[in-house]
Amino acid sequence: METRSITTEDYLKAIDEFTLYSGYASLSEIAHLLGTARQSAYDEIKILVQKGLVERRSRGEYILTREGSVEANIFLRKHRIAEILLWKSLSLPWETIDDEAMGIEHGITETIADAVCRKYGCDSCPHGNPVPDETGRVNEIHDIFFSSLKPDRKYRISRVIFENSEILHYLGTRSMLPGYEVATDHQGRLCISPNNDENVPESVARAITYLTFDE
Repeated sequence: METRSITTEDYLKAIDEFTLYSGYASLSEIAHLLGTARQSAYDEIKILVQKGLVERRSRGEYILTREGSVEANIFLRKHRIAEILLWKSLSLPWETIDDEAMGIEHGITETIADAVCRKYGCDSCPHGNPVPDETGRVNEIHDIFFSSLKPDRKYRISRVIFENSEILHYLGTRSMLPGYEVATDHQGRLCISPNNDENVPESVARAITYLTFDE
C-alpha cells in the first residue's frame, strides 16, 4: 500500500470539508480521514492553532480562521486543478480523482495551473466546487444544503462538499454528478429521480449541495 507524508495543507483541507459537512471538524474525524494517529493529528492541529490558521471551538472541535480559509483555498486551487487534469486529460473515474489528485497536487505549479485552465477551463472541479484564484479568493455559489430542502420538490446537484471516497463511489456508480436531477419525497427524504425509486442515505445527501430549477 502506498503511503505519503501528511502536510499542513492536508489538515486545512480536511477541516474545511468537515466544517462544510458537519459545522466543525473533530479530532477523531481528522485523524481517521488522514490515516494518522489521534495524537499526531492533535500535535499538528495545535501548531495550526498557534499559527492562527485554526480555531478550537470546544474540546476536540475545530474550524478554520479567516486566514486558515485563505490558506486552504490556495491549496484547494492546486487540488481541484489536479482533479480537472486527471478527469479531462487522463479520463480517470470521477469517483477516484479526489484520492488520485492527492498524489500530484503538491506539484501543481502556477505554470501548470494556467495551462490546465487555458485548455480545459477552471470554473469548477469535476465535483462542482469552484476553483479559487491564486490568492485564495473563490466565487460564491448560491446553492443550498440538504437541511434546507423542501418536501416534494425537484432539485439539481450543485456540488459535492464532502469528498469522502465512499460517498463519491455511491454517487459515481449512479451517475449522480453535478447537474443530476434528484427529488425529495413527502417526508423530505432525498430520492433518485425520475422514478424516486431509491432513497439516498442521509450521510450522502448531506455531502451534496443543491440548486432549484429556477437557478
